[in-house]
Amino acid sequence: MEQQKLWSKYFIAVVGSSLFMSWGFYATTPTLPIYLVKNLGIEHGSLGLVLGVFSIVSIAVRPLAGYLIDNYHRAGIMIAALALMTGAYGVYPLVGTVFGLLVLRSVHGALWGIATSASAPVVGDIVPPSRLGAGIGIYAMCTPVGMTLGPVFGLDLLKAYGPYVMFLGILGVSLVSSIFAYFTRASSKPPQKKKFSFLAMFHKNAVPIALCMFFIIMAYGAIIVFVGVYAGQKNFSHVGAFFLCFAAAIFLSRMFCGRLFDEGRILFLIGGGHLLAAAGMLWLGYAWSPAQFLAAGAVGGLGFGMLLPAAQAAINAIVDANERGAANSTYLISYDLGIGISSLAIGSLLTRVSLAVIYRCSALLIVLSAAMFILMAIPHYNRSRRS
Repeated sequence: MEQQKLWSKYFIAVVGSSLFMSWGFYATTPTLPIYLVKNLGIEHGSLGLVLGVFSIVSIAVRPLAGYLIDNYHRAGIMIAALALMTGAYGVYPLVGTVFGLLVLRSVHGALWGIATSASAPVVGDIVPPSRLGAGIGIYAMCTPVGMTLGPVFGLDLLKAYGPYVMFLGILGVSLVSSIFAYFTRASSKPPQKKKFSFLAMFHKNAVPIALCMFFIIMAYGAIIVFVGVYAGQKNFSHVGAFFLCFAAAIFLSRMFCGRLFDEGRILFLIGGGHLLAAAGMLWLGYAWSPAQFLAAGAVGGLGFGMLLPAAQAAINAIVDANERGAANSTYLISYDLGIGISSLAIGSLLTRVSLAVIYRCSALLIVLSAAMFILMAIPHYNRSRRS
């Protein structure tokens, strides 16, 4: 029957939408600071505020987004957020003051928080329950692919044609995302509305796994944000190749992890993912040559590629379909906080400790996460599945 197929038109639409959404967003991550400093003359003190307000607002809006996604048509919410976000990319070249940029970044952060919170529950609505792990795994590949394509796309446009063409290109990519999202419009049923409350914006079943993943994301963020600085410290000139190896390993791991999750092999995925991620962090910290540097990225990518989709699929498997918005928002808050706290902590340590030492010590975060999974998250998952 068609409803048992994984690759339905709705699934293709939400995967395509998520891919181009990530592509457009990550095209701005390396280019926006350059544009703000070189073209607008924004001072470094204001630059941090303009860039940071995006993450603050996206974190703050996620609980409310979870409630809205569970109580209104979630595909429609995703479509509206993406359409408005597409418009936001077109406004960037028109804003030239710090205040205006703060407002724009706040709006953009809120729309990003809503759109990313909605997309995983939409996937959960679309795929058959027996293929949930495979569906989440394929959907989760959109982020590393977008993270690889986006910066290259944005930087090439900025260098060759300037900021206005760059923003136009990013707007075009986001428009493609919105068009794909439009075809998910009939994928979810109108939910039964619940009374609004503070607790309705979170889901307690997602907390144990989200808490464990917080420490994994701290280590993951240390790579994503600072590996370019680390390469400079070690005189490695292969940062692009590192991200290619890292993303390719994540992509490879997700090709088989979804099937293993659907077969009930979550212990293998969690245990193997922690082992490979910890090994990758240690190897990265001790890398003494470009080949070692790239190999560490591949090993770490395999580990993180096993852990992230397995955790998100597990959260979606232990909550009711009409509660996935709050559950995924709770999970994504741990993701945002992990990246943010890792960036702040490492940034404050860089003047006293080398990144090599920080990467080696980050393996301890992964060990801590593994212990918490064994003692808390896996028993909680098994109890929730039985009930």
